[in-house]
Amino acid sequence: MIHLTHSARLEINRLRQRQSQPDAVCRLALQPSSCAQWAYTLSLDGAPNEADNVYEFDGLLLVIERDRAAYIKGLKIDFAEDLTGGAFRFDNPLATESCRCGYAFAIRS
Repeated sequence: MIHLTHSARLEINRLRQRQSQPDAVCRLALQPSSCAQWAYTLSLDGAPNEADNVYEFDGLLLVIERDRAAYIKGLKIDFAEDLTGGAFRFDNPLATESCRCGYAFAIRS
């Protein structure tokens, strides 16, 4: 299960409106990373496909490729603002290492 905080939902909805994509789904992808095993990316997408797991949060759909879901069980996605600006924050209980940027992580057995 993934947890998407209220502030993260608000920011995603703001981005959907700003980019004139009010019906877009939010896609969470894991890409190979140079500073850790995986890096999180969020993007707006047209629709889920048959290879996706779909999570619904108050009408907002978050999708991730089914074969990546095992790496993010229990993931919490938040959005926070500070003096340097706003950013999504990822808290993955499965991560055994993470990069200082907060967007890259590794899972070692």
